[in-house]
Amino acid sequence: MVLESQMRAFGEPRDRCSLGANIHDGPVVIRASQDSALKPGDRIILLNRINLEGKSPDDVISMLREMLPTAQVQATVDRGGQLMDVELQCVNSRPTIEPMINALSFAARGKFDDCVDTISRMSEVDTRAAMIRAQCAAVSRDAKRHNVPALLAQVMSMAIEDATNSPSMRPEVVKQLRSVEAQITQGLGAGRFQSLVASTKSWPGGEREFGDSAPDWLLFRRNSENALRSRLIDPDSARIEWTHGFLLGTWKPFMSKRIEGYWSCGRINARNRMGGFTGSTSFVVVLDSVGYVQYSEIGDSKEFDLLSASCGSSVKLLPPAPAELRGSPIEAYAPIAAPLSVADEIKKLVDLRDSGALSEAEFQAAKQRLLGALSQ
Repeated sequence: MVLESQMRAFGEPRDRCSLGANIHDGPVVIRASQDSALKPGDRIILLNRINLEGKSPDDVISMLREMLPTAQVQATVDRGGQLMDVELQCVNSRPTIEPMINALSFAARGKFDDCVDTISRMSEVDTRAAMIRAQCAAVSRDAKRHNVPALLAQVMSMAIEDATNSPSMRPEVVKQLRSVEAQITQGLGAGRFQSLVASTKSWPGGEREFGDSAPDWLLFRRNSENALRSRLIDPDSARIEWTHGFLLGTWKPFMSKRIEGYWSCGRINARNRMGGFTGSTSFVVVLDSVGYVQYSEIGDSKEFDLLSASCGSSVKLLPPAPAELRGSPIEAYAPIAAPLSVADEIKKLVDLRDSGALSEAEFQAAKQRLLGALSQ
């Protein structure tokens, strides 16, 4: 794994100083061990009289690699707007770093159960280690024994807690939370997932971040149905049933590479050339985060239908259909909204990127699709 290689390249694991805390941009403490004098939310200003302004977490770790595991460190922190001098006692990083590297090594060799067990034996598990454990458990031979939904819920709870003091982490945490909604809901119940969503509302200044990140499901439905109807002989006869909602993840078409995006399966029926209905069959659609259809496919209603088989085995991952998908039928090829200028469309994409809803790569891809469509 890349992370294992990077850590070994820095000579880890080694006997060196650890502050018993995880830091993010700032550098701000986002998680601290019970024995640490640092507290979540502390912004470290000075470390042994070295100004940390503009320093990254990796810069701080590089400093700690040069300190003995028994060293004492003088720090000045901003705690709730008040500057405080704090004396920190280093602890040895090896007992924490070594099992995590071993777990990554097991994962790289396909020994995922050993990866899970190694991290589970650690005395204190931070968010990164918990995520590695959940990822290993999900692909292990005995996923049921490891209770993957419970591990994912634990990871998300920790990540939400970490993001309380690091706003820059929140867009990625929200994205991860949406991607595991179905697994947590189906494994632990809708109440457990909703409790995680509720905890994001405690983010200072970010109380609405999860809710505001939801795609426009009505737009998703309209674009999806238009794409499906375009594949039919008699588009106006289509009867489209949304049995489930969308899931952020990947869909694997038969004999093709995976497609990342929001995907969902449903049922569709329409008239054939003879005027009779072909019978209800499965459909799948995959959209990007701004609602462009990346892929659509309809089953062939035959006795052995690969798409229906794929949807049948995959819908257990999907969340329930939201109200926007269960509402009244949408008129075929209805316009989405009044047409916007190219500048307006690009401005919408810029706003989505700046809010964290789109990554830079997603922004560039969506912009190119927009410009390509307008040039046709």
